[in-house]
Amino acid sequence: MSIKSWNINEKMMCQNDAPFCIKNGADGITHGIVKSGEILRRGKKFTLYHKNVIVTGASGGLGRELTLCLIRDYHCRVLGIGRNEQRLRETAELLGDAADRFRYRVADVTRREDWQALTAEAAADGFDAEVLVNNAGMLPRFSRFGDYTEEEIAVGIETNLRSVLYGCRAFLPLWEKKQGTAIINIASADALCPLVGTSVYSAGKAAVKALSEAMREEYRGRVYIPVVCPGFIRTDIMKGQRRAVSPLVNAASMPADKAARVILRRVNARRPRIVLGADAHFMSCAFRIAPVWSLRMFRAMMKAWRLALFADIFE
Repeated sequence: MSIKSWNINEKMMCQNDAPFCIKNGADGITHGIVKSGEILRRGKKFTLYHKNVIVTGASGGLGRELTLCLIRDYHCRVLGIGRNEQRLRETAELLGDAADRFRYRVADVTRREDWQALTAEAAADGFDAEVLVNNAGMLPRFSRFGDYTEEEIAVGIETNLRSVLYGCRAFLPLWEKKQGTAIINIASADALCPLVGTSVYSAGKAAVKALSEAMREEYRGRVYIPVVCPGFIRTDIMKGQRRAVSPLVNAASMPADKAARVILRRVNARRPRIVLGADAHFMSCAFRIAPVWSLRMFRAMMKAWRLALFADIFE
């Protein structure tokens, strides 16, 4: 279905106060029957279809799968942002005949200057961005806070939080008076329940969650700002770990392509908070019911598993 079929200016064949109307699109095709009271609500419904989208971290993992799904399933034009040009090219190659709807830019999303250049270049190229997906992120090694180096802390906060701040600051002023815009911030289940060994990561992602929920109310009715809190997803985010990643962790992780489809389906339904995966739901519920004992329970579970991945936490 074309996005035009949801436009509020579509022709509605209604008779007086009839409870149902026949909905005709601008193309003259009848797209269905709706309740007359829903015309205005549906006319204002946010949709991902045919949007111009910017995705950070599009060179791999969840960002790549979000890019592929946006283009293939929602017929979007996507500007992918990443640091690795070769991997961005690989993303384009995966699209095949749909590659003409993808372009990329090599940039560092932790630098304000790169965001300023991005907005200027996108405007100059005629790319009228409508949706921003703040997906870029990194997971520092599992360790106690005192064992992190200053550099590890700085990189973790800059990638997971500062990049989101810069992205929001770059586009919110442009979108305040523009209909149908959205900023989709990818946080983590650790924002709902911080696990031992993830203090720096949890701090950054919890800040992203709080930022998103505060902005959602500040810009309600103008910019749609959902926050996504996924559990383990099978991506290369674990590549920064010094220890081997257990097959148990991989087996419990959701495939990235499935995660992307679910996220976008819920975004298209305009969900304010998207909790993804059974592990994320369990962490969220446990922390809300017992905020102290839940953390102790998860700590005991991680220690009992005796995984090399968590060894530095308990040494």
